[in-house]
Amino acid sequence: MPRGRSRKARDAARARVFSHIRVAAVTIAAVLVLVLGAVELISSGKLGSFATRMRGPGDLSGIAMELERAIDGEFVKLGVSGVTSEREDKEDGRYVWTHTEKKGRIPHDISIYEFNLAITRVVRKAGGRVIRGGDRGPDYRGLRILDMRIGYGDIETHRLVLQQSAATGERDERPVGTSSPRIAIVIDDFGHSGSETIMGFLDLGFPITISVLPHCPHTTDIAHAAHRVGKEVIVHIPMEPRSYPEIDPGEGALMRGHTKEQLVRRIDAAIADVPHAVGANNHMGSAFTSQHIPMRVLMRKLSDKGLYFLDSMTTPESVGVSEARRAGVPTTRNRMFIDSPVDESGRIDVQSQFDQLVELARKRGEAVGLGHPHPETLRVLRKALPELESEGIDLVFISELVR
Repeated sequence: MPRGRSRKARDAARARVFSHIRVAAVTIAAVLVLVLGAVELISSGKLGSFATRMRGPGDLSGIAMELERAIDGEFVKLGVSGVTSEREDKEDGRYVWTHTEKKGRIPHDISIYEFNLAITRVVRKAGGRVIRGGDRGPDYRGLRILDMRIGYGDIETHRLVLQQSAATGERDERPVGTSSPRIAIVIDDFGHSGSETIMGFLDLGFPITISVLPHCPHTTDIAHAAHRVGKEVIVHIPMEPRSYPEIDPGEGALMRGHTKEQLVRRIDAAIADVPHAVGANNHMGSAFTSQHIPMRVLMRKLSDKGLYFLDSMTTPESVGVSEARRAGVPTTRNRMFIDSPVDESGRIDVQSQFDQLVELARKRGEAVGLGHPHPETLRVLRKALPELESEGIDLVFISELVR
């Protein structure tokens, strides 16, 4: 008998082994290609295109709305003025969405690069991406234009066309004679209750402004109590939001469709219902405050009553400040909400947003921050407000910032 397999058999066995190795290598390479391809599809937002063809286009309205909120919030914080928006419903077979083109003016003291960086940061945090961005110009005045295309995956949901402002335009700077940055804190939405948290804000031994809703069960009591402890009181006038009627701004709200006489009656009633009010700001109002004619009616009444106007800036498209100045009403604007948004678990990061407000005041000389009567907001203010003086920052009422 032979002592082993023939060379031919051994060669055949080796060939089979090498064949199996090649098959395994090819298989592994194919799997890696598929995995890397899937990662690319996920990161680009294209995954599921076959499924969407079977079940119809996917709805990107939720994503577009998140990007809209992020962009609008940064516009308000950075002081973009003259904002207008044009919206158009679109569909490409995979998705349906509303495309928004926003135009406005960048403050002269913010560079194109700084603005681009700030918008890019908030867009990424909101789950979107800057598809393309760059500046062009300068024009005959030496001013440049920033053009940004923003979206989800390869879908453009927003286009921003923003021009630099001339140095002679509207400015936010430290008034002559002041050396320290100044912050004004306004707490909105008082009037619904007299809870322990509500009273906790009134007990804060610092100059904060209390904004009271009219026509609520505790409106009068809260306004009197705030005045007694030395707080500044303003009337929080309800106004129509873009989301109306899904979201109701409340009793006595000012609506775009009201006649001048209806608006005057509602404005008079709101002011009369909040004793000690020295000013007013808008509750909601993203639809109403973007309209020139209705806002002129409001400003004439505030002028007649000797009240100032704080624009809550629930939309960067608000014309509140420009119409107030047109009517000779002292005015200023909110720069950021210190306790919004609330996430799905009901959590809010008040501390980091308050810290951003402080940095904004250091940079621009002054800043207004709006909050709401949440327990977390009260907790942070109890800790943060006593520290402002040691940080060289003055806490003031809104009346000290309007002009």
